Amino acid sequence: MKLFKKLDNYLLHHYPSIWITRIHSFLPIGVGIAGLLYLITLTIGWSPKDEMPQDLIPIVLMIIPVLIYLVYWFVFQSRYNIAKSGINMPIRFEYLNFFSYLLVFFMALLIISAIPLANYQKVKNAVNEEELIADIKNLNAGNALVNGESEIIYNPDGSITYYPTDFVYPDYYHMYNYDYSYTNEIYDPVAETTISRNKAEQIVSAYLKSYNKYTHHEINKSASQILLENESGNYQYDDYGYDYYSGYESSWEVQNKLSQIQARMYYGWYSEYSEPWFWKIAMGILAFLSILVWTFKQMKLRQFVFGFIAICLTPLFIAIAGVIIFEVMQLRYNEEEFIAGVVLFFYVLFAFLSIRGFKQGTLNNLGYIMTMYLQFFLPLLPIFLWLFFIGDSHYYYDTEENLINMFYWSGWFIGLVGIFLFKPMYSKFRSLPSKN
Repeated sequence: MKLFKKLDNYLLHHYPSIWITRIHSFLPIGVGIAGLLYLITLTIGWSPKDEMPQDLIPIVLMIIPVLIYLVYWFVFQSRYNIAKSGINMPIRFEYLNFFSYLLVFFMALLIISAIPLANYQKVKNAVNEEELIADIKNLNAGNALVNGESEIIYNPDGSITYYPTDFVYPDYYHMYNYDYSYTNEIYDPVAETTISRNKAEQIVSAYLKSYNKYTHHEINKSASQILLENESGNYQYDDYGYDYYSGYESSWEVQNKLSQIQARMYYGWYSEYSEPWFWKIAMGILAFLSILVWTFKQMKLRQFVFGFIAICLTPLFIAIAGVIIFEVMQLRYNEEEFIAGVVLFFYVLFAFLSIRGFKQGTLNNLGYIMTMYLQFFLPLLPIFLWLFFIGDSHYYYDTEENLINMFYWSGWFIGLVGIFLFKPMYSKFRSLPSKN
């Protein structure tokens, strides 16, 4: 506590722009919560025989605690507002505040993600990669012999002819991305083959050993017994855990589990968190939330509330406009250009209302609210400009990834420049007297 008081006092006297954000209080709290959740989840451990750890349920359960964390921080830091007190804070401190808000929201994301990340690590700690590859090879080699997924011929000389089939399918995500190094290590397509009875029993024994590692519903029959029952036609798939209608008491449990483990092993990280698109979406959402907090610190409460309601109602407005355009107007051609044109018209309209209100000598509430509305949606402007002026005609010359990167980084640039552009507008709106 003494250390925190010293830090709090130091920031208050030397860096008040940081002190008012209260991140020096809430970041340690967030790190402590996320770290505690991670360590507790990791300590519980996981066995390959158990079901795969659930990720969605912990995320849903953590939403309310994270909301409490964010609301408490928002209320606590909103008590200190230099802008509304009439003090002109330098623009560099405005950007510092924005990134401070972004850091708090990122910490909230980390709290939500702590349990799924720990679950991934538990799986990684419990399964050796080389052992996993060997098990998948064993299961794929014995799948046809155990589960009868292809025609098996028991020859008079005691040999067995069959066509091998996969028990665990390849990681097609990486095969589509032309990376065959991992899948080729496990999957080696083989044509129809003939093997001796002893070799078949060895393959089935290896299958059973690998299969039983990943389920509590083990196959207790011997390899020779399974082959005899297959040969006589008296085998039952559900005896070997191969009943698709009995939920986790089926081989689907093992198939699904190994597929998930395989994907996680290959990515080397929790799958969603390894994807660039995830971080683009996440950081984009967090940036919009940070803009809202920054705008709140610039505006009078009443106008901010109306502007916030208008932003929240925008999806409903878009849905109604979509019904009118596609159902009532029966629009079928140049849909993207038409929609983009309508949206650009509203951008121009909101800009006109904002500038007109800014130039007036008394407070124009509509112009004040439209300024907030325009700033919030301005980062999306490049998307509609591209749809209206270029659209499908240029699509084939750009990859989807390049377009997404262009929209993403241009949106960030416009959002950051918007802080510089809109700060003087909010300052003047706050100082304008109300109309009589």
